[in-house]
Amino acid sequence: MEHRKRKLPRTVRIILTVLSMLLILVCCTAWYLNHHWTKLLRKELSGYVTDLSDSLYTVQFKELHLNVLSGSLTVDKATMTLDSAVYQRMLADHRAPENTYLISVEKLQLRYFKPWRYFIKKELSAGALIVTGPSIVMEQNSTVRDTTRPRTAYEDISSKMKSIFIGRLQLDNTNFKYVFTRSDSSRVIHQFRNLRVGVNDFLIDSVALHDPTRYLYARNYEIGMRDYMNRTRDSLYWMYVRGIRYDAAERTLNIGQFEIQPRYDKTQFQQQTGGIQQDRYELLFNDIKVQELDPRLLLQEQQVWARRINIGNGRLHIYRDRILPMPPEDKPGQFPNQVLQKLHLPLKIDTLTGNNVELQYAELSPVSQQLGQINFSHIHARLTNITNIDSMVARNNHCIADFDAIFMQSGKLRARFDFTLNNPAGQFAVSGQLENMNGKDLNSVTRPLGMIEIRSCNIRDLNFNIRGDERKAAGSVTMLYDNLKIAILKQDKEHKNYSRKGLMSFVANVMVIKDGNPLPGEKVRVANPTHVRDVQKSFFNLVWKTLFAGVKETAGAGKL
Repeated sequence: MEHRKRKLPRTVRIILTVLSMLLILVCCTAWYLNHHWTKLLRKELSGYVTDLSDSLYTVQFKELHLNVLSGSLTVDKATMTLDSAVYQRMLADHRAPENTYLISVEKLQLRYFKPWRYFIKKELSAGALIVTGPSIVMEQNSTVRDTTRPRTAYEDISSKMKSIFIGRLQLDNTNFKYVFTRSDSSRVIHQFRNLRVGVNDFLIDSVALHDPTRYLYARNYEIGMRDYMNRTRDSLYWMYVRGIRYDAAERTLNIGQFEIQPRYDKTQFQQQTGGIQQDRYELLFNDIKVQELDPRLLLQEQQVWARRINIGNGRLHIYRDRILPMPPEDKPGQFPNQVLQKLHLPLKIDTLTGNNVELQYAELSPVSQQLGQINFSHIHARLTNITNIDSMVARNNHCIADFDAIFMQSGKLRARFDFTLNNPAGQFAVSGQLENMNGKDLNSVTRPLGMIEIRSCNIRDLNFNIRGDERKAAGSVTMLYDNLKIAILKQDKEHKNYSRKGLMSFVANVMVIKDGNPLPGEKVRVANPTHVRDVQKSFFNLVWKTLFAGVKETAGAGKL
C-alpha cells in the first residue's frame, strides 16, 4: 500500500517561514550592528578619554569585540598613558590635576551590556565589568596647585553621556603602586601586588554623588590581598598575614590570621642568637577586625588611626633558655609605654580587645635544667588609648589595659595596668585580684625554678597594688590563704628526678612557714614589697618579682 507523505499545515509552514526570515533578519542586523557599532566604539573610546582629560591622557588597545546578541564587549591589551608635554603646560597654567594615573590591562570584559541604550539614549549600562591583570600607578602630588573649579564626575561625563552604571566591577590580580608627594616634596611609595578589588553598584548620574547610601558613587568597595609572607628583619621568624580584606563602606580591615613563626627549633634558635639568652616567640591571632581605619593617613602620612581593633582568639608562647649567658647589654627603655613612644609609626587606637587568648611563658632553669611553665588561658583583654602622637598624649597620657584570665588552670585573675605615656622612666601601675586557686597548680613553676613543692594550699584571695618604673617597683600585697604545706626538694643529678629533703621541709613547715592568713587570733597580714629591677630583665619580670616578694613575705618564706 502506498503511503503519501504528510504535508505540514499551511499555517505552520507560514509561521516557520516567517520565523526563519526573522532569524535571518536578526542575524543580519546583529552582524551589521556588531560591525558598525564596533567601529564607532573603537573611535569613541579613545576620543572620550582624550576629550574628557583635555588631551592629558591617551588610550590605546589591541582589539575590541562587540557581541550584540550576548551583550558582551571585550577589549584586549589596553593602556592609558599620560602626555608629559600636556601635563607640563597644565602645571604652568595651574590647571594640572593633583592625581595622575598610568593604567594597563590584559583584558577588559563588559557583560550584560546594553548597546542600544548606549547609542540611542547615551546611557552606559552593564551588569558586570571584569578587568583582568590590571597594573595601576597612581601619583598624588600635594605641591601641585590646580586653580580651576573642582568638577564632579557627572560634570565631566555629562557632555558625552547621561549616566554610567556597572552592577559589579571586578579587578583580578591587580598590581597597584601609590606614590604620594608631600608639601615638602618628600615622597611616600606603597606597592601592592595581586590585589582583588570589587565594586558593587557603581553609578554616575546627576544625583548619585549626593546619595548617602553610596561611597564614591558605589554601594561598596572591597579590596582583598593574597596571603602575605616575609621574614622579620632579624631573620629569626616568618611572618604570615592571611585572608586580608578591606571594606571601604564600613572602613574595616579584616585579617583572617596573623602569625609569627620561628624559623628554627629551640636549639637552633639559640645558636642563631649567638649563644646568649633571648626570648623565642610563637604567636597566632585569628579573626582580626580593624574598624574605622583611616586609609588616607595610613598611605599618605604613614600613620595608623583606628577606632577599634578586635582579635577573635589566639595564642602567644614565649620560651627562654636561662642556662645560656645573659646578653651583655641592659634593657633601658624597653617597658611597653617606652617602646610605644619610640615607634617610628605614629598610631592612635581608641580600643583594642582580645578574646579567648592563651599566654604561655616557659624557661629552662640553670639549676634543675628542667622547664618551668606559667599559663594564662581564656584571656579577655581591653586596652584603651594606645597612642604615641603628642597631641593625643597631651589630652590623655594614660594607656589602660584590663585583663581577666584563668591562671594555672584554677585561679580566676583580674588585673589592670596603667601606663603613663611619654614618661621617660616608663612609669606604670598595676593592680589586680586572684581568687580561688589551688596552690598545687603552681608546682610546674616552683619545682624546676625554685626547688620547692607546694604540698597543699588554698588561696582564697590575693590582692595587689604595685607602682614602679624601669628602675624599681613597690606596693602592697594581701594574700588570704590556708593549709599551706611545702616540701624542699633536691635533685638526682643523673636522672634529674626530684626527692624531698625531709628535715629541711619539716623545719620550714613548723618553724618558718605560716600556714594561713590570717592566723587564729591575728589580724590579716599585709606585705609591702620593694624590688629593684635587674636591668637585663623585662617589665613583666619586675612585676612578677615584686608580687612574688610580697607573697613570700606573707607566707613567712622571705628568706627561702
